[in-house]
Amino acid sequence: MLALFAWALLVGLEVLWIPATRVNLPLSWMAILVVWLWAIVQSVKAVMSYLSRKAYGRCVAASVAIAITWAVVWTTNWNALYVESFFALHRDTFAQLAIAHENHRPLVVPWWMRYLSVDGEVQKQGDAIYLPVVLDQWRGESGAGIAYLPVSKTSLQTSAGSVGGPVHDLGDGWWWVE
Repeated sequence: MLALFAWALLVGLEVLWIPATRVNLPLSWMAILVVWLWAIVQSVKAVMSYLSRKAYGRCVAASVAIAITWAVVWTTNWNALYVESFFALHRDTFAQLAIAHENHRPLVVPWWMRYLSVDGEVQKQGDAIYLPVVLDQWRGESGAGIAYLPVSKTSLQTSAGSVGGPVHDLGDGWWWVE
């Protein structure tokens, strides 16, 4: 039971990694590392307890379930999942922002979008608008975010020392930029 809770907690931490980095980057990395170790230890304890009771069928079933869970948690791109789900939930607001940009009106950023952005603002860069989501906090040499690009081959300044381009299409002219 603790193994199941540990894996669920790990998934929660991985999904919320982007907002957690706003609070404290080293602490968020340590939390994920500790929960990874805790999930592995609890999983091994569960398998060993089935072995000690000679419940070999349950041991094999638990081992297979743990292996599948580990593979899913390890291989999932949690940042992309977070951004895609966030974009899907707020597609209408992103569309309103794009329309305001195309009509040269002021870009009114809702409170939740300020939370998603590193600096709380949407940046106009030529014909594009850019919402910085991830920024290298040590040196500011790399960044990533969500951008509205009329032309998908547009390059944007993602941080003080980095230029990025569209990597993943979110739909309706919006892209994940790295």
